Amino acid sequence: MRYTLAVILMVVGVVVGGLGILQKTLWAPDDQITATAEIDAETPAVVVDPGMLNLYETPATLKVEGSGDLTIAQAPAENVEAWVGDSASAHVTGLAPEGELTVKAQDGKAKVPNPAGADLWTSEVTGTDTVELDWTDDANRTGFLIAGSGEPGDVKTVTISWPNHAETPWALPLMIIGGALFIGGIVVLFFNRKSAKKEKNRRTARQERRKKLAEYGTAFAIVPVLALSACGPEELPKPEPSEAPSSAAAGVNDDQAKRILDSVAEDIKAADKKTSSSDLKKRAAGPALKQREDAYKVKEKVEKQKLPPAVANEKVVVNYTAATDSWPRMTSLITSAGNDTQLLVLTQEDPRSDYKLWSQTQLVPGTELPEIPDARQGSAPLDPKSKDYALTPEKAVSDYAKALGSGKDSKEAKKFESDDFSKSIWKNQQAQKQSAEEGKAEVTYKYTPGKEIVAQGTADDSAVVTGVIEAESTISPESVDGRTGTLTLSSPQKELTGSDSTQKPVTTKTTQVLTFLVPKDGKVRLIGGLETLSGAELE
Repeated sequence: MRYTLAVILMVVGVVVGGLGILQKTLWAPDDQITATAEIDAETPAVVVDPGMLNLYETPATLKVEGSGDLTIAQAPAENVEAWVGDSASAHVTGLAPEGELTVKAQDGKAKVPNPAGADLWTSEVTGTDTVELDWTDDANRTGFLIAGSGEPGDVKTVTISWPNHAETPWALPLMIIGGALFIGGIVVLFFNRKSAKKEKNRRTARQERRKKLAEYGTAFAIVPVLALSACGPEELPKPEPSEAPSSAAAGVNDDQAKRILDSVAEDIKAADKKTSSSDLKKRAAGPALKQREDAYKVKEKVEKQKLPPAVANEKVVVNYTAATDSWPRMTSLITSAGNDTQLLVLTQEDPRSDYKLWSQTQLVPGTELPEIPDARQGSAPLDPKSKDYALTPEKAVSDYAKALGSGKDSKEAKKFESDDFSKSIWKNQQAQKQSAEEGKAEVTYKYTPGKEIVAQGTADDSAVVTGVIEAESTISPESVDGRTGTLTLSSPQKELTGSDSTQKPVTTKTTQVLTFLVPKDGKVRLIGGLETLSGAELE
């Protein structure tokens, strides 16, 4: 029994050290945590819920495999859901045992549009047959839309993986303890072999052996505890996105705004080059569409007629986005190119539509911009009839139209700060009336406010209002005793009416898109505008 202690120490050393080695080799956790879902062949789109990519420590990788061109797009969860609408989809909502993702099916229409390039997305990645997105951000409320051409079966598998930072804290201590026990056993064996001492009496030896066996038993008891400590079931984490917003969120972030602006500017430039109304309609609506369509028609007859200015897209000066959670929605941008600063209003008809240019006004040089709400919160769209300001947005436009027709001394004109646009209008009116009188003719003016108005609040309790005024000037030849004079026409009226002279009244039409700053109290100020020729006709 002299060698019992040495043998026990060596055996325990091998077992304990072996456990440490196993934790670093066969029992070592994988480098990655991976979960995969097979997507039903009848599903055209997949939605990954907010927080799914943050279940474990980032960076996370979202990998999609399928057929053809594939897109992973991201946007606030509410926008993703709005884009999916009533279409069939699969929602990845959590983790399941055995490395699988939990998927919930939503019944609906069998197809969706190809999501690639849609203005709704804050960003996207695309690929053929396989596409991956790397994620390091916080969960917030970011959702992900996955689809291909829009046909069922394009997306076959969705996999999310995270780095596995699981540690094996007992591995090195176990290897050290095991090694020490094994060496200790060798040392004990060596001294036992060399020892020539006689054993003590039988009772003392029995007591010592019992004491040692109790100690060895404790050492053996450590092994199963250590082995079992890593075997308990681990609770699967659940997504923890930010709470749903209690009020409408900003519609467009800064990066998204620049991407949309560049696309709008490029498409409108291409339409201008061909003077193509059908191409223009892809990226223009409302007053902006009318102004350019009219300009195209005028240019067909008057070659030298200039088109409205290009959309300024060198820089987004201010992302004046609206806070909205419904459609149709609008957003505004203050942009610049060279010395030209413009206020652009963009509209989106529904979640799947692209933004279109609704209005374009050139800001008055030296204009002091109002304090604009942070783009992360957005500004509230205003009712055209809102009475929270010096004038309602609707009345600001209509009173300015009356002022243009009534003159600088009218009661309506006194509601506005002096501006160069109205001054030039009144100056031209005076010059035309004087010229008409000298040519024995009469000129009249008409300014009609349009119904289309967009208004947004500012951070300093003002309102930025953009509206339309249709302007007409009619020159009528003098008629005396049944004899009517003759008007001599010049360009562009000559080309537009197809006549060098006429005895009929000639009406020239322009469209004015104007932007005002309406304070809570005080006078309204014109801060931008764009007037374009709509046409000319004989009555």
